[in-house]
Amino acid sequence: MEDKFVVHYQTWKNEKATEFTIQKFREFFPTAKIRVVSDNGSDYSHFVEKYGIDFTFSNINVFPGGRFNTIEGCYEWLKRVNDTCLKYNEEWVVIFEDDVLTVSSDISFPIEDSGGMIAWPWSPQMEEVLINRNQKNKLWGYGMCGGSIFRRQAFLDSYSRITEFKLEELVKYDNRITGWSDILINCFLQYFGYSYQIWKGTDDMTYPNRVISDSACFIHGYKELY
Repeated sequence: MEDKFVVHYQTWKNEKATEFTIQKFREFFPTAKIRVVSDNGSDYSHFVEKYGIDFTFSNINVFPGGRFNTIEGCYEWLKRVNDTCLKYNEEWVVIFEDDVLTVSSDISFPIEDSGGMIAWPWSPQMEEVLINRNQKNKLWGYGMCGGSIFRRQAFLDSYSRITEFKLEELVKYDNRITGWSDILINCFLQYFGYSYQIWKGTDDMTYPNRVISDSACFIHGYKELY
């Protein structure tokens, strides 16, 4: 299964969290490809040989304070994901962050084009925009935090039409899309006609009284080193 997906992992300056995240991933997926992108943070090139990763340093910080602060930053983040999609040939891409914990190698893949752990609702205005453009999707909303997954080709096809994705206009319908990457990527893929589902391969440990699924490979919300 390791030849079916790659990991796109944007990080910043928390070396302990970054190394632990990579270590736990390598424990279960020793040969799967992983691309680490430093968001104008630390230089993690010493992890290339140690953990068999690919590494890119960017001198642009798109997440000051943990969220986007400009529309240009949103487009830069999408470009970085597209660069990962162009670099590899695997069918799926998994999104990593510093608080994603790998707990299993028993991975299965979604039926739909993308998968996350929940579907928080769009604003009514944004949902109407997306439904008018997308006849395939059945689950509207966002929830693609760290540990989520999408088809590489779906992203590539969407990005080939990036000039149609006018955030200056779309933000008027739901301003959350220019705040956080998990909301941005759901909007991006649904805008270009791709589908979303709750994926059993991921879960979240931050919700009170939530029982983590036994089928999850990737758990979002591990804050011990974050």
